[in-house]
Amino acid sequence: MDDLRRRIIPRGYGTNSTYVYTYSRGLDGVNVPRDVIITRIILIGVLGLAFGVFCGRIGQISHAYLRHITSLNASRRQQTFWSTEQSSLWPTIKKHLLYSPIGRKRHNREIQLSSALNVGTLPSRFQTILILLYVAGQLAYCTILDYSANEKKALIAELRGRSGTLAVLNMVPLFLLAGRNNPLIPILHISFDTYNTLHRWLGRIVVIESVVHTAAWAVNAANEADVSDMLSRLRDTPFFTWGLVGTVAMIFLCLHSPSPIRHAFYETFLHLHQLAALLAFIGVWMHLDLDDLPQKPWAMAIAVFWIFDRTARFLRLMYLNISFRKGATNMVVEALPGEACRVTFHLPKRVRINPGCHVYAYIPSVSLWMSHPFSVAWVEPSSSVTVTNPGPENLFKSPVSADSTSPSLLEKQGVVDLDDYMRDSQKPTSVSLIMGAQQGMTRKLYNKALVAPSQTLTLSGYIEGPYRSHVSNMGSYGTAVLFSGGAGITHHMLYCRDLILRAYEGRVATQQIYLIWSVRSTDNLAWVQEWMDQILRLPGRRDILTIKLFVSKPKSQREIVSPSATVQMFPGRCRPQVVLDEVIPKRVGATIVSVCGPGAFADEVRAAARDNIGKGAVVDFVEEAFTW
Repeated sequence: MDDLRRRIIPRGYGTNSTYVYTYSRGLDGVNVPRDVIITRIILIGVLGLAFGVFCGRIGQISHAYLRHITSLNASRRQQTFWSTEQSSLWPTIKKHLLYSPIGRKRHNREIQLSSALNVGTLPSRFQTILILLYVAGQLAYCTILDYSANEKKALIAELRGRSGTLAVLNMVPLFLLAGRNNPLIPILHISFDTYNTLHRWLGRIVVIESVVHTAAWAVNAANEADVSDMLSRLRDTPFFTWGLVGTVAMIFLCLHSPSPIRHAFYETFLHLHQLAALLAFIGVWMHLDLDDLPQKPWAMAIAVFWIFDRTARFLRLMYLNISFRKGATNMVVEALPGEACRVTFHLPKRVRINPGCHVYAYIPSVSLWMSHPFSVAWVEPSSSVTVTNPGPENLFKSPVSADSTSPSLLEKQGVVDLDDYMRDSQKPTSVSLIMGAQQGMTRKLYNKALVAPSQTLTLSGYIEGPYRSHVSNMGSYGTAVLFSGGAGITHHMLYCRDLILRAYEGRVATQQIYLIWSVRSTDNLAWVQEWMDQILRLPGRRDILTIKLFVSKPKSQREIVSPSATVQMFPGRCRPQVVLDEVIPKRVGATIVSVCGPGAFADEVRAAARDNIGKGAVVDFVEEAFTW
């Protein structure tokens, strides 16, 4: 005990008359000026990166807008300028950095250890570079210590302060990126899926730094007296107790978050994850507040972000689903072939939902307060208007929606009566989703609908949203190639309708749309057959839309029937490279390749799109994914 040195610390560092050890509490040994410099470097670096991405997005949006307005009335020949690359630099960046997986092809295809066990997906090449640079920076900052210090305890105390500072600092973007109302999504046009990837890696960094912070304290605390004295301080001193609570909660967050556990028990995982995150924040807040540490404002920023996100979610939910005059949303569930449900939310008011949006569905009778994300498959008023002269490609009998259609143009063509259109435009909106029966909520809902009379039931349900897609101005492309796998067709249905209608009105550059849908069996076609028929009846559709349906496991060859040259069915799996090899030479203007579907299918489309970049054609690639 001869080497023990005690002092009375100021009131700001705990209760008065509290005696603590020199290097295990307070700022002795902690290099505060260097910590401040490092945090400023990190802040400037992150803001600089965000500003660079923002400038790049502004350039892309401006370029797309210019392409849009100059191509509105342009012929195929007049769009040639936009269809060919003008330099080799940007295609190289897209092909080998922005769109590239780490290796040859795998990105969103899950890494399977067995048929029942997967360990998640790989980040893209650009994401990997950002993650590695950030991890290397954090490692460097934690090791830039004053190695000339005469005492080992002082060096360990500096590591304790540095790791603790960085852990709290990284918690700010950790909580920000996890929010559904993350303001960076609309500002930078980066997908929620990308932010989710960064959130997971930031979480791992925070956990490691918290453990290092706690371990550094424990080494000094044990050396100053003994282990039993260290443990007694953890138990009896609130400052240390709350710090331990925060660290233990973070370790739990890390241990229960790996992909096999997350996907096997997703709803349980989500409950525990949110509770543990709240406990971790409370532990950190109390730890900082008890000694009034300088990192406390960062914790306040975390609280502001969390409160903002939750408040925005609640307000979205209330606005969309509650009307004082017309009541609340009601939900109709229909069991469909191919183990899926069509879920239609009849909202009490008229709202605008753009193509590419997704919503979170709440079904209290099935999943209590839990919500799950789904792409919006279809939106229309509660009543429809029938198109005249539907044509020979009428596969199913359904009316066409006049939602989002210009009444004057359609009335001139004899498609819609203006009075009917105006009445429909005032009616509430219905939002339809397709929910494939997987596990948890979707499986329970499908089983309930399956045993209901006529396999249809009405339940209480609500949606939160809509959350817009990160894709901007798809109408600026002369050619759109929309790849869908399974239930991924829901992401592209509204894009098809929107582009066809606006092309008919001369409001987009799009002159060619290829809708490519790969399914396991013809049963899956029933999921969207009603909406597909409406799309086939749209004015001007024959001039712009080509549909290719690939059935990988047809029951018989008699099921594979192509009604016309613009609606084709093929047996076997879709080969994206073959499709693009056919489409690209016949393209009009710039080409966008969009994909939504299983990870393996999306990776095949990504590889095919990348293969066509750098060969003269302007090809952009976007992917809609929810890799939870």
